[in-house]
Amino acid sequence: MRAPTPPRARGALLAGGLLLLVAGVALVAWVLASAAGLVGGDDRTMAPAATTAAPSAEAARTVDYRLEPAQGDPVTVRLEVAADPATRARGLMEREEVPPGTGMVFLYPEDVAEAFWMKNTLVPLSIAFVAADGRVVSVHEMTPCKADPCPSYAPAGPYRYAVELTAGSFPDAGVGPGSRVVPVDPAALPKPV
Repeated sequence: MRAPTPPRARGALLAGGLLLLVAGVALVAWVLASAAGLVGGDDRTMAPAATTAAPSAEAARTVDYRLEPAQGDPVTVRLEVAADPATRARGLMEREEVPPGTGMVFLYPEDVAEAFWMKNTLVPLSIAFVAADGRVVSVHEMTPCKADPCPSYAPAGPYRYAVELTAGSFPDAGVGPGSRVVPVDPAALPKPV
């Protein structure tokens, strides 16, 4: 039979066991935080991974649209797609440039009559409001606005999508009400929400 452990030794054993338990929990927490990328911020090998990550599929999605004037040759442009409320709200805000022949298409799940504005948009833009059949409802030239109140640019009627391009693009292509602005490959478009 074993002799009973003196009370002082029992206290030391409990303290040692508690210390081991705390150290084990801390080690597990550190390993989990490292795996999640929450520690090791001074490790220069981690920085490129964060800066070279691929953009989200929505941000990277672009499609070709064809501007079809009543008279003249069609023009093809490359557009970023805004098919959800957050992307439509952000639009082309804070962009320092929109290269010629590029812009954004704002897709809606149903006909709308929402006006656009240029708050925090740094470059002048042209906008075409387009019906579901591809017919242009109206076109506006929009100027940047840095502070309220910013003017709004309303369509002449309901539209299914809107296309923003660099300023003057629609008039330069001969596109106005009654012209057509259509996707080159409608199957490539995401379903708007």
